[in-house]
This record gives sequence, C-alpha cells and structure tokens, in this order.
Amino acid sequence: MGIAVYNTLARAKQPLEPLEPPKVRLFVCGPTVYDLSHLGHAKTYTQFDLIARHLRLRGLDVQYVQNVTDIDDKIIARSAERGVPTDALAREFEQKYLDDMQALGNTSVDEHARATDFIDQIVSQVQRLIDGGNAYELPDGWYFDVSSFPEYGKLAHRTELAADDAQSRIDHNPLKRDQRDFALWKRPKDGEPTWDTPLGPGRPGWHIEDTAITEALLGAQYDIHGGAVDLIFPHHEAEIAQMESISGRAPLAKYWIHTGFLTLSKEKMSKSLGNFFTIRELLEHVDARVLRFFFLSHHYRSRVDYDPDMLEEAAAALKRIENFWLRLPDGDDGPPAPEAERAREAMLAALDDDFDTPAALAALYEFIRKQHRAERPAPGSRALLETFDAVFAVLPRAAASEGDDDWITAEVERRQQLRGERKFAEADEIRDRLRAMNVVLEDTPEGVHWHRELPA
Repeated sequence: MGIAVYNTLARAKQPLEPLEPPKVRLFVCGPTVYDLSHLGHAKTYTQFDLIARHLRLRGLDVQYVQNVTDIDDKIIARSAERGVPTDALAREFEQKYLDDMQALGNTSVDEHARATDFIDQIVSQVQRLIDGGNAYELPDGWYFDVSSFPEYGKLAHRTELAADDAQSRIDHNPLKRDQRDFALWKRPKDGEPTWDTPLGPGRPGWHIEDTAITEALLGAQYDIHGGAVDLIFPHHEAEIAQMESISGRAPLAKYWIHTGFLTLSKEKMSKSLGNFFTIRELLEHVDARVLRFFFLSHHYRSRVDYDPDMLEEAAAALKRIENFWLRLPDGDDGPPAPEAERAREAMLAALDDDFDTPAALAALYEFIRKQHRAERPAPGSRALLETFDAVFAVLPRAAASEGDDDWITAEVERRQQLRGERKFAEADEIRDRLRAMNVVLEDTPEGVHWHRELPA
C-alpha cells in the first residue's frame, strides 16, 4: 500500500506521487518572530514533524523547508513598543521559537529560511510580476492585480474573506483596484527598515516572501505545501497567484496539506485574539513529551478544543506505552512474532492513510493490551516500539538521543554565558527546557556537567 494524503487543492485523498521520486520537497509556512509561539503553532509544527518523519521512515528523501518571517508590520510595531531594532527583536524570538521546537522534539526541518536573506529573490519576483502585467504601482508600493489571475480562489474555492481566515495582514488601501489585491513591495515609512533595490527603497509584502524562498530552494513547482487551515485564504491563495503567474506552470505545489485549529472554548487560539497559551508557559507544568503526544494523538486535520484535562489523559495514555517499553529487554529480541508484525503493519498502514495517528495508536494499544496478558512480551515488540518512536518520538530514551549531544553541550555553554552576563532568567529557561528533555545539569566547582535520566 502506498501513502495517501488529503489534498486541499483537490478536496480529496490522493496517492502521494512525488514529482521526482524518491525526493519529496516539503515547505511549511513558518513563524512570524515578534512574540513567543503559542500552542496553536505547536500543534501545526509537531504534526508536520510527524509527517516528515513518516515519509522518511517509508524511504522518501524529504527536503523540509520552513520560512521565518523576520520583517513585517507586526515585527515593526513590536520593535517600536520595546525600543529595539527590528532585527534584534526578530533574532530574539526566532531563537526562542527554535528552542521551543527543540524541546518538543520537532527536529525534522532541514532549513529555516529568513525572509531578509532573500531580498534579491523577492525583488526579482516582483519585477517579473510587473513585467508580466500582474502588478501595478500606487504611492505606497506595488500591488498584485488579482484580476490578472483568473484562477484566483481555486485552493479555497472562494475569493472573499471568511471569519476563520488569517486577516491580520490584509493590505488596506482605498486606491487599490480591487480590495482583494495585496502588497508585493511596500514603500518605507519613517523609522521603518528599508532595502534599496531597483524597485526603489522599501520592504517585502508578506505573501511574496514565501514564493521567493520556495522558488530559490525548491523550484517553481514542488511536492507539498503545508500550514494551518487559516492560511488557505488569502495567504496560500496569494502564493499560488504569484508563483503560477511568474512561472506559467501549475500547480505551484502538487499537494496542499493543512492542519486543523487548536481552539479554546470553541474559538481559534491566536495572538490577535489574545486567547492563547505560549509553549513555554505550558512546559513549566507539563512534560514536553506529553504535550507532543497530546498533539499527535489527534488527527492533524481535526479541530481540537483545548482543555487541561486532555493533557492528563494524554499523560496516562503515554505512560501505558512507556511502561511497556521499559519492560522490554535491551537488544534485538529475534524474529518478530506474527502478532508483533501484524501490529506493526497495522500501525504503518494507518500512518500511510493520510497520517492517521489515532488509528495507528489504536493498533499499538491493542497489541500492548494483549501483551500484558502474556508471560513475556512477544518477540518483535522492541522493533515495533522503535518503529513507533521513529515517527512519534515520545519515548523517554528518545527524548534526548546521542545525536543531540552537540546541541545540548552548546545550550549548556550558552547558559553559562548568560549567567556570566547576569541574565539569570534566560539562563534558567535553558535549564528548564533541558530538564523537560530529561537532561539534568549539575553545577560543580569543576564546571557544569550534564547527564540524561529516565523519568520516574
């Protein structure tokens, strides 16, 4: 059985057939780094981490790129509030985002591409849109002419905004030809960062960042574009209009995958609504592996209404798997028994079917339930659990693998540097994140030593 994915563009589940097998080029819209990341971000990025892990487990060569929006209106506004340069603010919150992702075990991304590193590519795309008759100029910058792209709306199956769309970056200007038109290049305002370019001084619009990055790193067409469901319109629709107008090739991405909302009291969790918990707020009280498992126990396309009791349920469910894992003898346990092989096949078949994590977990739970009745675990149990954890990455021994040693050592050294600068709160954040990964620091007269320990 091959892998099937739900393609938003087709509104159907389709076989995954990469453009250049076995290579799979995957792009997921990354963070805008002006504030701490919240649980809605954690859900999306954790679920895409699982998707990338499963594709790799199935033998595909995944190139996974995320962008980092490090210049836009929100960053400019926040930097003015705090009285710091925009680049300093963006670097601070980019690092905090990366730290949060590391704590959650989201390590599948190959490249985090900053928008400001692709200004030349952005200018090139805007210029090509101008030359192709897809853009027009107003006093405050260049805009994409939606009427020049007849297929606008083919992803969302509509052309107007709805309540659940990401509406905070709509470019309001009464001079626009059509209020759906969006900014490509913005003229500078007093005190804003600017780049001198053939388009004149200014900075990029939001949508053009992503297509410039993906064209540079993945090509004019690639396999999978992902993000949260609220980005379908207008952001992903705008990306399609831009890139397909430039290249004359469709589709921009063969498959579009979108994660469902994380809601709080039935309302989308978002910074703009002010109804969110940051990742690190929750990690002060919840094991990072439990939070990861909570997200992965739901299908990525499902809407999840957050309730703290759900984390207790996730912790109990994860403990069942952990307890079985810790019962297993070390080393190869021989050829798998038929029941272990059936459970493994059922688990993988569920993940092949649009990454159906609830069904995959159901197959694992059923196997574990039956094994508890046996005198000893069936041969192949360890291989089954190792396959499970290659995708879910929640078992205690996987929380900080040997491959993370260099990163842990660097984090310990950064903590020491922060302590020397008397930035004790930031140093304590590093200690706490490492503790959440079961990495214990010991301050001794000879220096700082660290070691891993299994949770009780």
